[in-house]
Amino acid sequence: LLLAGQALAIDNGLGRTPPMGWRSWNLYGANVNQTLMESIMDGMVARKRSVDGVPTSLCDLGYCDVGLDDNWQACGAGHKFSYHNDAGVPIINRDRFPDMEEMTKHAHKLGLSAGWYGNNCICAETDVTTDMYQADVTSVTEFGFDAIKLDGCGKQMDLDLWANLFNASGRPVMIENCHWGGTVPNETWCPWNFFRTSGDVRASYGSVVGNLQTTVQWAQKQLSKPGCWAYPDMLEVGCQHGPG
Repeated sequence: LLLAGQALAIDNGLGRTPPMGWRSWNLYGANVNQTLMESIMDGMVARKRSVDGVPTSLCDLGYCDVGLDDNWQACGAGHKFSYHNDAGVPIINRDRFPDMEEMTKHAHKLGLSAGWYGNNCICAETDVTTDMYQADVTSVTEFGFDAIKLDGCGKQMDLDLWANLFNASGRPVMIENCHWGGTVPNETWCPWNFFRTSGDVRASYGSVVGNLQTTVQWAQKQLSKPGCWAYPDMLEVGCQHGPG
């Protein structure tokens, strides 16, 4: 049974301050796996550098979320669909990610939160069912993810439905609306915690500044606020190349 109607807001208590963390795409692109993700998690809490003489980790500075992006899925493994089975359950590429639950447990042991990725761009789904939404939400909770980035490539574009299902799951999950500025809030509607205002950023000054400028109108309209933040894609610190 699916919940009908608009989710005016994702009332999950999350995103009261702007989300801060790391996501895999702009470094690894499609070349990502569980070992790399867990090594990044270790790096997020390593105190190998000092701030004002004090050994400090990225998580000490507030960057405590580690997000897996695209290419966790087994493309073409489905019968009716690309990376969902006939019941709508997402099919994991077990060669790359042998144990998603262990990966999120690794994050949690380090005091980090772990983010997943949906409505994928690589081998995007061209058909969609309500079972697919429900099974994805169930997988997020069963694997122990704390957040999800919902991209704009496949057909799972119904952010109201995503929000309703996550609210009904009983597990607070941070929702990232990555529809590249195509789905935006108004004064009474924001069924996500933060929303992309631009296309993909690249490792150049012009791209970073151009993307940043797309957030201004939402701040001026007071529509970028706690629980519903505008954001211009990822920081490009240390990234000297394209994804992967």
